[in-house]
Amino acid sequence: MKLFVGTPLEIPYLKFKKQKLGVFSLGVLLLLYTALLFEGFLAPYGPNTKFRDKSYHPPHRVRFFKDGKLIGPYVHEYVLVNPIFKSYQVDRSKVHRIRFFVRGEPYKLLFLFPSTIHLFGTADGAPVFLLGTDNLGRDLLSRMIYGAKISLTIGFASIFLALFGGILIGGLSGYIGGITDWLIMRLAEIIILLPTFYFFLFLRSVMPSDISPGQRFFYITAILAIPSWAGSARGIRNWVLSLKNADFVIASVIAGASKVTILLRHIIPQIRHILILNITLSVPGIILGEAGLSFLNLGITEPSVSWGMLMNAAMDINILLRYPWLLSPALIIILTVFSFFAFGYALKDSLDPRT
Repeated sequence: MKLFVGTPLEIPYLKFKKQKLGVFSLGVLLLLYTALLFEGFLAPYGPNTKFRDKSYHPPHRVRFFKDGKLIGPYVHEYVLVNPIFKSYQVDRSKVHRIRFFVRGEPYKLLFLFPSTIHLFGTADGAPVFLLGTDNLGRDLLSRMIYGAKISLTIGFASIFLALFGGILIGGLSGYIGGITDWLIMRLAEIIILLPTFYFFLFLRSVMPSDISPGQRFFYITAILAIPSWAGSARGIRNWVLSLKNADFVIASVIAGASKVTILLRHIIPQIRHILILNITLSVPGIILGEAGLSFLNLGITEPSVSWGMLMNAAMDINILLRYPWLLSPALIIILTVFSFFAFGYALKDSLDPRT
């Protein structure tokens, strides 16, 4: 019988490989974040490109066979038959073949290099809407791809901001102790007890309205981070309490290291696996928080795009019943949140020495 002895990184890696759902979820997340980098290439049109005569256009159905023959991917043209209710009818006499790596609207590949090559389009330049359009005739697929930039980055930005506050405040609270520890923990408990979404709404109400999209992103990031630091601070404080009397910490004190140095260089590295889990399992809540604010038109607004803001178009039940494709952003939000949770719990089991 062979005894396997793995490195501190190899053992969690092998345990994680056995978590099939976790591996699949990691693949989904990597795919989403890769798509974020190539948004201009993947999206057939810009996020605010309008086809004014194509408002509420239904999703094109991609076909491969015509008259019993395989001719490759193509779509039929849709003709507007009722301008009031935006009803369309398929015109089977007009065929638009789909081609890959076609020229289209200019964009910057990887946000740096100018390009006009898109993943797909039609050979004759006719518009193709795989997920339909909104009330202004903007391609929903393109807007979802561009919306990933805000929806996927705001989660990590908020969590890192919250963790910075949690490490600094919770770490010092646990290490210093006394009245400082008591006051900080009582404040953290008050914030934790507040209804999170209503707290978001309160913070949003004091945010200036006449600000640029960049400033709005920063404010929303800060708003989503404020309630999160309290939970991080409590967790980090408890770990610091359990480590501050360890031999290596006492040796650092004798050597004359400052409290901040001991905290950042000796204690925090000991709980880095806890911080990684905290990040992974907290990001979904931030994504849902941003989606909720933007859905209520209190978060990201035009001309910026986020998944939550796209959901705002589906707020009216009558519009949603008539144009159900407007609910597409909800599916990608659900997939992303589920993937983060599945990956986080698989990672938690992999890093747990008891499993």
